[in-house]
Amino acid sequence: MLLLLVALAPRLCPSAFAQPSPDIRQYVQKARIAYRKKNYSALIENMKLALALRPTYGPYTYNIAAGYALSGNKQEAFVWLNRLADMGLVYPVAGDEDFDSIKNTAEFKAIVRRFEINAKPVGHSQTAFTVPEKGLVPEGIAYDPQGKTFYLGSVYKRKIVSINSAGKTKDFSSEADGLWSVMGMRVDPVRRVLWVCTASHPQMMNFNEAEKGFSGIFKYDLKTKRLIKKYLLPGQPKPHWLGDLVLNSRGDVFASDSVSPAIYMLDHRTDRLEIFLETDGFVNPQGLAFDSGERHLFMADYLKGLFVINLRTKAVSTVVPAPRTTLLGLDGLYFHGGKLIGVQNGVRPNRLVELTLNDRLTEVIKLTVIEANNPAFDEPTLGVLTRGTLFYIANSQWGAIDEKGKLAADEKLKDAIVLKLKL
Repeated sequence: MLLLLVALAPRLCPSAFAQPSPDIRQYVQKARIAYRKKNYSALIENMKLALALRPTYGPYTYNIAAGYALSGNKQEAFVWLNRLADMGLVYPVAGDEDFDSIKNTAEFKAIVRRFEINAKPVGHSQTAFTVPEKGLVPEGIAYDPQGKTFYLGSVYKRKIVSINSAGKTKDFSSEADGLWSVMGMRVDPVRRVLWVCTASHPQMMNFNEAEKGFSGIFKYDLKTKRLIKKYLLPGQPKPHWLGDLVLNSRGDVFASDSVSPAIYMLDHRTDRLEIFLETDGFVNPQGLAFDSGERHLFMADYLKGLFVINLRTKAVSTVVPAPRTTLLGLDGLYFHGGKLIGVQNGVRPNRLVELTLNDRLTEVIKLTVIEANNPAFDEPTLGVLTRGTLFYIANSQWGAIDEKGKLAADEKLKDAIVLKLKL
């Protein structure tokens, strides 16, 4: 069986386009060659070098365990497999022939049981509503408390759907709006505005190669239900993918660029979309969330973990994960009751986690899995918090679109499901 030298998740959205650093690519390639040549000491060495650059990355940890099992070092294989189990992850070790040398041991069977426990359902999310339209591939969701209306964005069909309090759905956006894939969305209830991230890429219908790498933020008036303005980023000289956004109390918009890593700001005073922060430390920015005083901005990086940014000084710090946990693969991010809530769809199992931080916001002192292995899950994505309840997309179905942008057959698709979880 080949090693799991793959991306964090199977989807081809921005996380898959994010490139690992040159050093990591070098180590991974050397590990692949070593595996084919059965040079397991070189495999282990290169995977450890890659892991040093991307700590807690599950596939690298798994490969190291496999290398030890193949080289006859049982105890080290058990150590590395237990690290994966400690993180609450699930890997199909029982069926992997790379572990044949240790499969009959009591230690290995105990590890398999730990993975089986990690695969059991956790949590109490309930269905909030479904949208009876297949092929949406929903990513973003927003809620207007005044109009008591949810807004759901479609990756594939390039539109926004509204769902009223009675559960009735209808198209909110118009084809004339020119939306590309709809990503993160937020409602500004004070100013009666819906802010929408949108990005052009091959996994949407009617993709135009000339617009590849274009992205932007669209502004909708919730009173008139009409598009007010577009704030666009061109696809050259570098591509863009604004994937999520967050609003502060002054009406400023902050958005994450997942492909050319940066955070953009749309200042309410200048009405211009400009780079707020760009650093080599970012690889694949995703969800954003303010702390309660709006002094700090948290950013989930799919391939690096969690960052905290001082909004006054723009100083960036890495948030250290709690022992035996991983913060990789975080997508949606929300701040509630002094804690962060994250949708972690880049690990297996997909899950929702609650992160308790220290007073300095530099370290996660506790990670609690609050939802996992829900049968409705097919890559949960973004959510919206309202009155202490998180409403989130359970089944985005990103995997239903292949590399060429072809959508799966209708019988393989499901209606979009939005779950709710009382925090």
